[in-house]
Amino acid sequence: MSELTRNDLGQAQLRYVLLANVSTLAMLGYLWAPSAAQATADRPTVWIELGGQLERSDAPQSIFSPKFFDLASPNDISAMVGSQRPSRYEIGGEGSITIEPAGTSWVFTASVRYGRSNASRHLHHETPGLPKQYFTLSGSPFVQYTPAAREFGDGQTARKDTHFVLDFKAGKDIGIGLLGSHSSSIFSVGMRFAQFTSKSDVTLHARPVNDANKKYYPGAYRVYTDHRRTYTAVLHTERNSHAIGPSFSWDASAEIAGTDNATVLTFDWGINAAILFGRHFAKTQHQTKGRYLTGLLAEYTAASYSYNGPPRTRSRTVTIPNVGGFAGLSLKFPNAKVSLGYRADIYLNATDSGIDSHQSSDQKFYGPFAAISIGF
Repeated sequence: MSELTRNDLGQAQLRYVLLANVSTLAMLGYLWAPSAAQATADRPTVWIELGGQLERSDAPQSIFSPKFFDLASPNDISAMVGSQRPSRYEIGGEGSITIEPAGTSWVFTASVRYGRSNASRHLHHETPGLPKQYFTLSGSPFVQYTPAAREFGDGQTARKDTHFVLDFKAGKDIGIGLLGSHSSSIFSVGMRFAQFTSKSDVTLHARPVNDANKKYYPGAYRVYTDHRRTYTAVLHTERNSHAIGPSFSWDASAEIAGTDNATVLTFDWGINAAILFGRHFAKTQHQTKGRYLTGLLAEYTAASYSYNGPPRTRSRTVTIPNVGGFAGLSLKFPNAKVSLGYRADIYLNATDSGIDSHQSSDQKFYGPFAAISIGF
């Protein structure tokens, strides 16, 4: 009887010890579980990001060069061409919403980016009038004459450019914890929509020819050999390109410094590519007017020149390849993030920059950006 009692007590104690050991191991496992799993479970599921960018824009430049450019001096042409230069920089904003369902490594993102630039330029170049001296048979030995109408070139341009990019993508984080509990490596596929618009008005004034040669002779007789040509030309353009297509991206980050569940500094980078299908639209119209003035003896004769180009409207189906990338730093908090970086985005065959005929041109944007994210 006593032996059976001791056996029963021993089995009970054994069960108690095993249960205690299992409980202890479970508690230790809970306390010392990898922090990445805890971070994954505790991380916000919704992120809202707002930011802005200052980007260098290599926008296409269509040079409006009427026929009288053949008569103008290089300095006058430089003033009229330089006034047509588009703005070098665009400013804008961006925003996105990201959903990371709890317990999964999936990431769904919708983002929008908008940029614009306004350029207003006025350049003028004028050739100084030089005094000329002529010998006379009566009166003062010399008479000086300075032409009042000088050669000049003048250009004025008002231009506005905008770009709009909309992205929807779904990705999977395949690098959770590989480079630290706050690291990630997300491969995504989705759709990208891009639109580029521009409007410009160009006004050119020029007097490329001004041969003023005024001679005095005895008595009341004078001889004029003035030959002068003055022109005005205007151009109005409206352009619009839009396209949509599949996109691919890889976004990654790695910890540089910090501790789990506290402030962490990460290095971020990414690349993206897309192939977009859409259309180019362009509407242009220009006209040129000229006045010719020639003097002989005491009389002047004048003639006029006028060209009114018909409005040109064209549309064409196009394919726009797109590649880009970024690199930067992020300061991450448990429910917030501040990011600074540099980004490049290139669109090939993006717009129709021609005046009288179609001409494909690229759009390139590159520059710094900053963003703030809040997690819920």
